[in-house]
Amino acid sequence: MSSRSMRNTRPRGERPGGGETVETERLLLRPFLAHDLEAYAAMRAKPEVMRFLPSGTAPSVAENRRRALANIQAFQEMWEQAPGYGPWAVVEKESGCVCGHLGLRLLEEFEDRTELLYMLDSAVWGRGYASEGARAAVAFGFETLKLAEIIGLVLPENRASSRVLEKAGMRLQPGLLKIFGLDVALYTLGREDWRHSA
Repeated sequence: MSSRSMRNTRPRGERPGGGETVETERLLLRPFLAHDLEAYAAMRAKPEVMRFLPSGTAPSVAENRRRALANIQAFQEMWEQAPGYGPWAVVEKESGCVCGHLGLRLLEEFEDRTELLYMLDSAVWGRGYASEGARAAVAFGFETLKLAEIIGLVLPENRASSRVLEKAGMRLQPGLLKIFGLDVALYTLGREDWRHSA
């Protein structure tokens, strides 16, 4: 997605930790707010949503809410601390509903590389939101943050996520990596390759 097809704006109103807001045709990508917790916890309670994520579905409502809050706080802290970027809350413009998280995070556990990650509510699957948001996040990473590379990590059996990374321009690398206790496929995209493809 080129800079002409997305808008990159400073956030308006109260934003925990500041951070950028990015707008696409159908999505608003913004830092999480305190009132996002209930919707975010509700989607994390769905087994199909958490199936391919390391944390998995929480065993109880209270534990799920605790994990959701911890996630939101971790994302907020990423925006507040160096290098100053993290995942956004994904807001569907038409409904105004929070329907997941998506964005970039620094992986200190993996050579300080920057990962594109996302999780969307199963209620919005099949609408192309993951690909739309992924392309916007990649553009933000290369245009605004001036990153040299963005990676994606995915379980080999998660073909839907692999397709999202491929549509964002990433290329599958040989072999599997062990990270977060999982064997994952590595996708990579460099800024120069992205510029040429864009």
